[in-house]
Amino acid sequence: MARPRLRVLCACGRRYRFPDRESMNFFAHAVVGLWRSEDRRFVLGTMLPDLSAMLGVRLTSAQDPQIDAGIQFHHTTDAAFHGAPHFVRLCAQSVEALTRTGVGRGTSRAVGHVGAELLLDGLLSHDLRACDAYQEALAHAVEQRLTESLAWPDEQRARMHAGLMRLRAAPVPAGYREPAFVTERLQYILSRRPRLAMQASDVPKVEAHIEALHADLSVHWRELLEQVRTRLGD
Repeated sequence: MARPRLRVLCACGRRYRFPDRESMNFFAHAVVGLWRSEDRRFVLGTMLPDLSAMLGVRLTSAQDPQIDAGIQFHHTTDAAFHGAPHFVRLCAQSVEALTRTGVGRGTSRAVGHVGAELLLDGLLSHDLRACDAYQEALAHAVEQRLTESLAWPDEQRARMHAGLMRLRAAPVPAGYREPAFVTERLQYILSRRPRLAMQASDVPKVEAHIEALHADLSVHWRELLEQVRTRLGD
C-alpha cells in the first residue's frame, strides 16, 4: 500500500502536501553556501549532491564552473559539519540516550545524525534571505535548464529536471521545526534501510529524544554554525 503524503506547514504559513520521497535536508547547504557566494549556480551546486541522492541520480562532473565549485563546497561543508564539536556531541549523546532505552545502536546513531540535520533545517527556515536564495537557485535551474551542464545520460537528466521542478513548486517547509513531524520523516527514511529501521516500540522513544534534540538546537544552533564556519575558515 502506498504511504500517504504528509501535510506540513510551510514557512509562509500555507499548508502543502509534501511527497514522501522529498527530503529538505539540503537546505542547510544553501544557507552555508551563501557564506561564500550569492551566485544562484553556486547555491544550486551546494545542494546537488543531496538532490541527486534523493532522486536516485548519480552526480557527475559539471561543466559550469560555479555549479562545480558549489558541488565541491558541499563536500567541504559536510566534513566541517560532521566534525563540528557540537554535532559530534549530539550524535554521541543520541547513541547513549537511545540505546539505554532499548533502541538499536545503528538506529540510535542514524536518529542522532539525520534528526539533528532535519531539525537544523527547520530552525534555518526562519532565514528569509536563505529561503529566497534557495528558491531562486531552483527557479534559475529550471528556467535555464542548468542540469544540461552536467554530464548525465538523458534519462537521468530528465529525472533531475523533473525533481527540480517539483521542488521549485514546493515552498520551503517549516515542518522540520516540529519534533513529531521529524520523527515521522525519520521513521520513513530509515524504513528503507532494514538494519536502521525503527521498531514500533522505538517510535515514542525516538520522538521523546527528538524533542530533546530540538530543545538543544533551539538554544545552540548558532554556536553549531559558528563551529562550522570556523572549520571552513570563513
